[in-house]
Amino acid sequence: MELGYSRSVIDLVLKGTYNGNLANVEARVMSIYGNNGQVICPVKGGISPAKCIETWQMAKAIGMKASNPETLRLYKACEKCAVRK
Repeated sequence: MELGYSRSVIDLVLKGTYNGNLANVEARVMSIYGNNGQVICPVKGGISPAKCIETWQMAKAIGMKASNPETLRLYKACEKCAVRK
């Protein structure tokens, strides 16, 4: 999931019965959707959360073996990204 929370946690939050730290969930939602629904990527600029996940997964899979300079920049940026942590 984009948020990094299970579906059951999201369901509980939406029902108003989540017993965990709601501030953490809110901060996570705002980090992904708080910029008009865009994630600000240091390499690609403003991208959708779905594109962020796709890019992160690709960069993580290729890693330092990347021969494409942009993919290598993405890998390094994704490793430090607060949105993906």
